Amino acid sequence: MEPVRKVIHKGEDILVLDYSGCKGDRMIQIFDEAVKLALSEGKSFAVLSMLDDKSFISPEFMRHLEKELPKVDMLIRKQAVIGLSTIQHWILKGMNLWYKRKVHSFSSMEEAMNFLVE
Repeated sequence: MEPVRKVIHKGEDILVLDYSGCKGDRMIQIFDEAVKLALSEGKSFAVLSMLDDKSFISPEFMRHLEKELPKVDMLIRKQAVIGLSTIQHWILKGMNLWYKRKVHSFSSMEEAMNFLVE
């Protein structure tokens, strides 16, 4: 499956970013691809980020998010993430401190998708 894809769940657009098994540089590429897609369409969407125990959220990736997220922030309705390890949960808590909106963590894709379309 493509790491960046759009899905429709209950009639709502969700942009899925699959970071499973990725490390910092690849995660940046996936994020940038999603930004490009979002800006080209110019309409609002929800975001689901998928990680796993092999995903490595590097400091470079976090700095990149901090710098680039404002470009598409106005298009994002809600954000959710699945597959976080304990350490990744701590990183998310830190991100939620500086990011003006909360990114919610879920244990399953179904829970996350339902939250995103509520």
